[in-house]
Amino acid sequence: MLKSRLPESAVETLAREVLRRFTDREREIGAYAAHTEDIEALCHALLSEDDNAGAQFIADLRLDGATIEATYVTYLAGAARMMGDWWSDDRIPFTSTILGTTRMYAIMRALTHQFPTSYSATTRMATFVSVPGETHVLGIRMAADLFRNKGWEIDLLTHKSHDELVDIIAASEASIVGISAAGAQSVEPLSRLVVALRISNPRVRIFLGGNIVDEAKHDVALLCLDGVMTNVDDAIAAMSVFSDAANS
Repeated sequence: MLKSRLPESAVETLAREVLRRFTDREREIGAYAAHTEDIEALCHALLSEDDNAGAQFIADLRLDGATIEATYVTYLAGAARMMGDWWSDDRIPFTSTILGTTRMYAIMRALTHQFPTSYSATTRMATFVSVPGETHVLGIRMAADLFRNKGWEIDLLTHKSHDELVDIIAASEASIVGISAAGAQSVEPLSRLVVALRISNPRVRIFLGGNIVDEAKHDVALLCLDGVMTNVDDAIAAMSVFSDAANS
């Protein structure tokens, strides 16, 4: 797993990012009514010795008729807030928090494709971003120009901070995000950005390009992205298939 390949400080950053973004979603959207004991039961399931207990808890909720929004905003976000409180109050150790957030993120990834996706435009559209901290952005600028020459409407975001990127994309109607990362040194900020985008905008589809695809292919594979491309032609083809299917 990715957490085993990153330094402990980076793993803690990812755990905090998961807790923060789920809690932010709860505040922004407003949670449905849920009993505290139900949220607590989910937390215990996520922290149990059974790897599948948390996922089964969520699956049972869905079978009982809970909507995808309620499952996401009420239960997962509520569990993130509660686990964050337990961590702050020293009720659970760092290792337990990592375990719980890892399982929570895996559940969220499984739910992503259950969110209805709405597209209001027939024009092919995407947001292209460079990973926070990237200084060499010529490649993504060239890619944006090549996409535009193919009729795409591209919103290009470079030299933005992590929070700026997440906030801009969350507030936009972006359905496709293309991320460019120069190399293996970008694994940590890339991982943090992908986690934040998955939680703040679960409908978005994330594609990756850049040297990192070859330099850190095993780490990239663990991110479970919607597409990984090594050249612009492949990127245009893959994103076009997704865009056309979504608009049909």
